[in-house]
Amino acid sequence: MYVDFQLHSLSRLFARTDSLRYEYANAQPWPHIVVNDAFPERLLDMVAAECAAIKAARLIATNTDRLVKQESSEGLGPATEHLLEFVDSDRFRDFISGITGVENLIADPTHKFAGVHRTPAGGFTKIHRDFEIHPATGLFHRVNLLIYLNRDWPDDYGGSLELWPPDMSALGRRIFPRFNTMIVWETHGATLHGLPDPVACPAERMRLSVAAYYYTTTRRIPARGERRVRYWAARPGEDQSIERMSWQDQLRALIPDRLYNALRAARDRISRPRRPKAS
Repeated sequence: MYVDFQLHSLSRLFARTDSLRYEYANAQPWPHIVVNDAFPERLLDMVAAECAAIKAARLIATNTDRLVKQESSEGLGPATEHLLEFVDSDRFRDFISGITGVENLIADPTHKFAGVHRTPAGGFTKIHRDFEIHPATGLFHRVNLLIYLNRDWPDDYGGSLELWPPDMSALGRRIFPRFNTMIVWETHGATLHGLPDPVACPAERMRLSVAAYYYTTTRRIPARGERRVRYWAARPGEDQSIERMSWQDQLRALIPDRLYNALRAARDRISRPRRPKAS
């Protein structure tokens, strides 16, 4: 069963492009927008149910001192695929370009590193900058879109997204993961963000979101202060070891992008869960 989710259902959102462009350009600590109630609630309720029900075999789970998270871009439900197809569409990409000023955006139909993101109780993602180059296509990662799916999510569950300036001098903005909240920003070395404090929801709940990333064929020309060598960033008062580059990070810095992406793609093919054979 599909929920009506054609372009006319978001006509009011598209009509706000000019005001959202202004809001985006003037946001702190760097350009972004937060839009509430952008999508049909019934659709997002269906997406949330599908995301919560994804089987463990379909998930990539990470459990480290910097990241405790689950994600999946395969085996998604029909409502989730419907939503992702829409935000990948030409009309929606034109809308994102109109707000961010990043032209000729390209969607990623595989939703590598995007798709469904789940953070279980106790999970977190330390402050970081995003990857720059898609490991399979070689396209340049330019814009992020997040949509939160958390109905009846009390304040004490936490799970807020934090936005920090490149010098990590002070918190720029904290965004609560309220149901039907959309966040858009251009991602680069200076747009540091994360979910640094462990989620405090009950064991039977989890923080849910859908993500879509957009790409271009050309690399962003960095403005002054945008370049950041390290991937992770420590907040004031946090253990600086969060920022320490591991031997893997050091090795990555020495490997050309094309070779690194080929190795990463091969690793992903090997580690991808195998489907059980039909009896």
